[in-house]
Amino acid sequence: MDDLIRTTLGSDGVLVAAIDMPGRTMNVFSSDLMEALEALMDRVDTDPAVRSVVVTSGKPSFLAGADLAMVRGYCDAARHSSHDRMFESCGRLGREFVRLEASAKPWVAAVNGLALGGGLELALACQARLVADDPRIQLGVPEVRWGLLPGAGGTQRLPRLAGFEPAMELLLSGRSIAPADAVRLGIFARAVPAARLLDDAKALAQALHGQPYDAHAKFAKLDQQDVPAHSEEEARAIAARHGVGAEDFDLYPAYSAIVDSVLEGARLPLAKATAIEMNQFLRLMFNPVAGRMVRTLFLERLRAERELAAPAGVGIERVAVGRISEARRAWAEVLAGIKLPQATDDSLPVDTLELIDQQGTRHRAALRVLDEAPAAAGALLAVLAPVGPYGRVLEVVRADDATGAALAALAARLRALPWRTPGPTSVLQRLRDQPLGEQARIARECSAQPGAGDPAFLDVAACLAGVTPAWTGGPLSWLADQAK
Repeated sequence: MDDLIRTTLGSDGVLVAAIDMPGRTMNVFSSDLMEALEALMDRVDTDPAVRSVVVTSGKPSFLAGADLAMVRGYCDAARHSSHDRMFESCGRLGREFVRLEASAKPWVAAVNGLALGGGLELALACQARLVADDPRIQLGVPEVRWGLLPGAGGTQRLPRLAGFEPAMELLLSGRSIAPADAVRLGIFARAVPAARLLDDAKALAQALHGQPYDAHAKFAKLDQQDVPAHSEEEARAIAARHGVGAEDFDLYPAYSAIVDSVLEGARLPLAKATAIEMNQFLRLMFNPVAGRMVRTLFLERLRAERELAAPAGVGIERVAVGRISEARRAWAEVLAGIKLPQATDDSLPVDTLELIDQQGTRHRAALRVLDEAPAAAGALLAVLAPVGPYGRVLEVVRADDATGAALAALAARLRALPWRTPGPTSVLQRLRDQPLGEQARIARECSAQPGAGDPAFLDVAACLAGVTPAWTGGPLSWLADQAK
């Protein structure tokens, strides 16, 4: 346990438990961390010297979601496992949080940084919650963005703390909020200066000594009188109020699963309510939509960001730009926002960018945007997609390795995924506005070209650019499921 959760017991009986997974920049929930949390709870329950717990992080962030390997394991298991086996494995964290919440010794969360998904759910399970007063901290349950729902109590505790409508907005949008907003909604008790966070959390924990868990004291909205009775018509109306159209409600089952989980779990004890939530979670895990979205927009996207990044040591010293036409104005806007020395060079053709790297080598690219017709051209192309719900893509067409690396370094400054294609023209422009079947045909043809790269990255780029709906997981992922 000490390898993952460092503990310090004070003379006042407050046990400080700092999650600090070695070799990671962020803490994430993994099978090993769940084992460590269970061992920590065993110690708390049996050690009379421990009177309360403050759980925090030994890293700048608190805890971000689930481990990549664990999520991949759940997706793979869903293809062949039974409902009961999946319930046992996927529901473990939720059961741990029910146990933690009901502990006779109070747990206080001291959230010192980003807390998303399971990280926020851990804080929600604690008897009391404090957060560092830093507007850069993100707090949220983003699972809907990958076709899932927060499966460790998030759909149950958020409505009991913040109220029904505010909780539904967070659950159905997947957006993150800052500490001040979380305090206003009643999700956290206070936002305190980072330097005081741990001391204030320890003082709060000490003040709670001897006070057993009381759901009425913890949850301001425990009676959930604001939660309507469940029906399909009501579920659709709730989703519509929060910006989910009828077509998306049908195409993305996570929306109905989230609403059903909240409505069906309302006013039940947390143990029963989280079991209902887990059944809705499994409904999504067994659905091909969630499987495709998790693989493409979570697993493969993270791999693409890692493997397509500029090689170490590659950087841009300055940028020269020709006149940018009105049709490609998006390029002028993004270049204005990056911190690099730039100069207008009238000797360059219109809509042309020249990158000068750290060795003084110049790399030239013709600038294009996604929202224009594909056209074969002699020049190397840099095709910029607009920012979408999942990010942005910079498609690099016909680049050699050196220029591709330089443009990948530029993409990092644009917060875009650099995706190289061999040409002769932009794949994203070809896919745009095509029916899904035609997209699949084009994607299969393009992925078979020499130098096309990993086919999974085509799916990632198509979904990030918004040319292919996220529920498909990309044209190739969708095509593979049609063949089954």
